[in-house]
Amino acid sequence: MPPGPFCYIETSQPPATEPGPAPAPLTCLICCGPVSGPFGHCFACRTVARRLHLPLVPVLPICLCPVPGPLYAILLGYKESPVTEARCRFGRCLRELLCRALLEHRACLAAVSDGPLDLVLPVPSSSRPGGAPLGRVEGLAERVVTALGTGVRWLPTALERAAGQIGHMRPNARAFAVPCRARSAVRGARVLLVDDTYVSGARAQSAAAALRLAGARAVVIVPAGRVLRPDRLDGHAAFLAAQPAQSGHGPRCLLLSQAGAGTG
Repeated sequence: MPPGPFCYIETSQPPATEPGPAPAPLTCLICCGPVSGPFGHCFACRTVARRLHLPLVPVLPICLCPVPGPLYAILLGYKESPVTEARCRFGRCLRELLCRALLEHRACLAAVSDGPLDLVLPVPSSSRPGGAPLGRVEGLAERVVTALGTGVRWLPTALERAAGQIGHMRPNARAFAVPCRARSAVRGARVLLVDDTYVSGARAQSAAAALRLAGARAVVIVPAGRVLRPDRLDGHAAFLAAQPAQSGHGPRCLLLSQAGAGTG
């Protein structure tokens, strides 16, 4: 299979011709996070692709998510807060963020999936009982389907946790599986995986691999937040300073490119 734009390729960046101030980190072609060194992909994506033994699928984060920060507090609090009212409040914030972005960026999704989406489901948890935490956010399923338009089905049962081991930077295409009852729906479908956070991508890319092995035509991952650690990594701090505040997938955002063309 010829390599596509989101396949794992160590693409060297051209060397600087003149000395000057250190440029802001480039953007990973897969996850839209910061790249350090002469590569087209970040260290996490290179590592996950090598260990998964499959090309990675595109990731379109809604927002960049520095830790610590208010967005991360929401993305953690909706599932971890010990207070029920707080979990519900954070869940509503997350629902509004996801659904508004999916509605506004339908063109971005169609561009990377080469057509309109057929299925949408949350990335399953690798350890929590009871399925994906996103699947328990009140009203999320209905709002997501409405945002994406006619013909899209919410199908969280299309993926189940399987026996394969998985961990941080340790993907496994056998960590999830498409059950027999969902195979006909997945085969040939364009699938959207939604998630709260994207760190190394091991879990989300493993879920995408299971869908592709089951015959999905295309898979795209949309996390609410691409997690960054500006408090620990200077490259992350520089990357955040150079990016639009609310666009986690800025380099591939059609809305931003159209706005730039209109003002140029």
